[in-house]
Amino acid sequence: MYLATDTGSVSGVREPREIDFAYKTIVGADGAISIAPCKTTGGKYFTLTLQVPRIPLTDQTHRKDIEKFMRAYFPATLKTLGCG
Repeated sequence: MYLATDTGSVSGVREPREIDFAYKTIVGADGAISIAPCKTTGGKYFTLTLQVPRIPLTDQTHRKDIEKFMRAYFPATLKTLGCG
């Protein structure tokens, strides 16, 4: 997660900023990443990456919508997986 908040070059998320949320989450101008502990046969953590590649480089208007989506979708996904 620390790599994702650096420049966004690792995550592909432009201008990432950490948000105050129950789960470690960054939200950018064109995507987001959330991570939480989740023990499954695949590992110990679940990571959700959202990328919206059609947002133009100069468009900064979608950050709040992306954050709203992650606040609703990520906890629901964790619950579905049985880890939240």
